[in-house]
Amino acid sequence: MSVRFEPAARRSVGRAVIRAEGEGREDTDGRHLVLALLEPAGTITARALDALGVDRAALLRLLGAGDDGAPLAAADANVLLERANAIAQRLGDQTVTELSILLACAGDESGAVGDVLRAAGVTPERVEAVYALGRAAAPASGGGAATSAPPVVARSGIGYDSHRFAPGGPMMLGGVAIPGDVHLAGHSDGDAVAHALTDAILGAAGAGDIGEMFSDQDPANRGRDSIEMLRAAVQRVRDLGLAVHQVDVTVVAERPRVGQYRAAMRDRLAPALGVRPEDVSIKGKTNEGMGWVGRGEGLACIAVATLVPRTAGAAG
Repeated sequence: MSVRFEPAARRSVGRAVIRAEGEGREDTDGRHLVLALLEPAGTITARALDALGVDRAALLRLLGAGDDGAPLAAADANVLLERANAIAQRLGDQTVTELSILLACAGDESGAVGDVLRAAGVTPERVEAVYALGRAAAPASGGGAATSAPPVVARSGIGYDSHRFAPGGPMMLGGVAIPGDVHLAGHSDGDAVAHALTDAILGAAGAGDIGEMFSDQDPANRGRDSIEMLRAAVQRVRDLGLAVHQVDVTVVAERPRVGQYRAAMRDRLAPALGVRPEDVSIKGKTNEGMGWVGRGEGLACIAVATLVPRTAGAAG
């Protein structure tokens, strides 16, 4: 197998081999790899799992042995390391890293180790979301020379939402109550700006969508404050080691004209996003009288959110 390893990953593989030999095993498997990644307290893997809120001690106990005391079934280490190599190349690394090994193990569906990892919240999607955080962490684990930090890897997501107008105001938009004779019909308070931003943020992190977090079948979400929902989405991506860096929103409507409310919206949204008001862009466009928006039946919002690793100095 022609695979190049970064020093920390090479040490982890070495620990896995030693563990297998200590068990009298001729072959090293995925359980040995994961245990080798988890046990030293200062590894990049340990820091990534801390960012995910995973109890490493509990995970170590679960991976130690099955209910009958026998080691959990796991794929051959060579197979997993080949997958880790492919993952590293896909993510732009020249060498296999600790986190690419963890990604390979978390995605393994051939044995119980992958099941245990995913049940503990160590899913490929969540690990990949903090991959940039782990790659930016230096020094290397094990007390070696510090590794140079790679460039910050930003992640972008797009959100869209639309709502019909319904009789009776005010209209909640961007966290601001806009006076008038209509509001946005919805299960929550109908704030299409906050909803589009919520989806953009979750999408950038690969962390689900607004419908999954706040089902319109759940009575608890009826009339719910959309700024509160936005805060919850921001917290979810923060738990993944990411932070909002900047957002850009376009409101497509014949009415209201958002220009006079732009400053108030930015001031209302910025604390929920954990950014400065100047990092929140709000723009208004008409639909030139075309389609359902042009007929004044409702409005639509498009949002783009950029996330960066929290260690990159993001606000909040």
